[in-house]
Amino acid sequence: MRKKQVHNSGFTLIELLVVIAIIALLISLLIPAIQAAREAARRSQCTNNMKQMALAMNVYHESFQSLPPGNLVLDELREQSCHPAGSVYCGSIGWAAFILAQLEQTSLYDQVDFSAAAYTPEAGEESHHEVSGPVGDIKNKYAGENMPSVFSCPSARQLSRHHKDYGVNGYQGYPQSASVGDELFSCSSGTRFADIKDGLSNTFLLLEASHYRKWMKGNIETQMTETVYGVNPFFWVCEFGQGYVVAFYEPIDNLQVDLTINTTSPYYAAYGARGGHAKGINTALCDGSIHFLSDKCDFELYKKLFTYNGSEDVKLP
Repeated sequence: MRKKQVHNSGFTLIELLVVIAIIALLISLLIPAIQAAREAARRSQCTNNMKQMALAMNVYHESFQSLPPGNLVLDELREQSCHPAGSVYCGSIGWAAFILAQLEQTSLYDQVDFSAAAYTPEAGEESHHEVSGPVGDIKNKYAGENMPSVFSCPSARQLSRHHKDYGVNGYQGYPQSASVGDELFSCSSGTRFADIKDGLSNTFLLLEASHYRKWMKGNIETQMTETVYGVNPFFWVCEFGQGYVVAFYEPIDNLQVDLTINTTSPYYAAYGARGGHAKGINTALCDGSIHFLSDKCDFELYKKLFTYNGSEDVKLP
């Protein structure tokens, strides 16, 4: 009698390994696509955030005939400050609080006492305060603890829910200084669109200013470390000018530190534009338009977009 042949319909080891390799290859191709799609969605949300803020600034201007101040300094509060000698006391109220009503946050806006010092649950790095502890006037405690999500970029590393990821155009140097230069926003400023001689479509209004950055410990370049509590409180401003973005910094006479997009300057990165997106940042111009600028953008062109009365010939890339 002839024996029947038994056919094994299962996978051989080689076939199984081939299938696994193909699946692994497909996954390796799929994951970057998923990540790219997620980042595209986050960048779109950031664009929407900036659009809302830019429109809010425009509505504010229409109502008050000027842009809001970069930060409000009241002389009667200086002597109550922990740093009364400076041009800005710790706890001046930053621009974000002024446009809350225009962002449909009227109930939160009504909680802000503009005659009192600001409040923040976390002062942040380089603030001369306990970074993990609250500081400011408790009259503004509720508002300081309830930052709307529009001020938070989903691509930025979220170290603190009390710090924002955007800043206004401060142009150069110490943007919180009481001296007036060609800064669109500064200490107790109130710039009008009519003052912007370079044109609304040629002047930065807002830029990304992620509250996360690396900073230098002990002024030794080899000891770079990551910030833990953020550097951009919701609307609490101290002498380091939170809430601003500048193009360059002049710590002493005849020394200029250029702060390119996503700068890695170990000393002054907190003052420059920085974001969580790959290869660039979102920016808003005074006309309300939003543009993505590459971190390879020509610095001279980039710097010209900060001035509002510089009479430069500017064309966006």
